[in-house]
Amino acid sequence: MVEIEEMFSEIREKMELDNEAREELIKLGRLAIRNSSIAIRHLHRKEMSTAIKMIEKNSTLIARINDLAQRMNPSPFGMLLSCNQEYAESVFLCSFLQKKPFPSYLDLKIPYLAYLHGIPDFIGELRRVALDSLRKKEKETAIEALDMMDELYSHLITLDYPDGLTFNLRKKTDFVRNITEKTRGDVILSLDRLDLVTTFDKMLKNQ
Repeated sequence: MVEIEEMFSEIREKMELDNEAREELIKLGRLAIRNSSIAIRHLHRKEMSTAIKMIEKNSTLIARINDLAQRMNPSPFGMLLSCNQEYAESVFLCSFLQKKPFPSYLDLKIPYLAYLHGIPDFIGELRRVALDSLRKKEKETAIEALDMMDELYSHLITLDYPDGLTFNLRKKTDFVRNITEKTRGDVILSLDRLDLVTTFDKMLKNQ
């Protein structure tokens, strides 16, 4: 039978290692979130090569974070969620702007829940793409962004599981519904205005 003092000593050693890992996770997680934000900023500026380099750099960091977390007991999924979902968000936006298929959560080597939570954040970025495109009179890109928002929402609403299992994904799905409908209204209104301007221009030229 193990002596109580020996048992507590062993547990303290394990907890000390987990605590050190936790502190490192906090530091690395903040860096990964920052990297994702920088990548997204470059993507909106159409600075693709710089953004891709940052995403690739972040991929290595995310792998290190997830590997470290797996060695902890229990695995601190709550700490992993933010940095993994923001990494996924940056990858989704990059794929969309490059007109490439989205990688799976297995391709990205991140938890599937973090992957799912990155989708609503990406949809928020799609709204920005749509509005920026409308300002530049790039109608096709705006419509593509709205269509993607619709498609992703149609998949998200099929994940009707308890909040304890999905980390409150349902709340973010409700946000997606609202922002998609708002974007639809903005796109339709802007397209109507652009069509009206085009019609007037044609009328003036024919006079």
